[in-house]
Amino acid sequence: METPASIHNFSARLFPERIPQFDYESNMKILKVTQNGAIRWKSYYWVYLTAALKGKYVGIEDLGNGIWKVFYRSVFLGYFNESELRNKEKSIRLETNLV
Repeated sequence: METPASIHNFSARLFPERIPQFDYESNMKILKVTQNGAIRWKSYYWVYLTAALKGKYVGIEDLGNGIWKVFYRSVFLGYFNESELRNKEKSIRLETNLV
């Protein structure tokens, strides 16, 4: 009959106050996610990602033919097609497959 505090073992793992800065690969463009959860593309168009990433930096990689691959750190988020951005009547979001 011991108290939980007398038998509890504290973790030796360190938890930093701030997460260290992440360096994206040199072939990626780095964009900041705005307060509404989107990235601004070419100063005029918007691509919605998620509100959970607001204020964070994402890396985008060109695959050719106007298709871009979006990453947050090393996590793949999805694709967007640059040619679809010119249609202002359609809201652009990331897609996980382009087929």
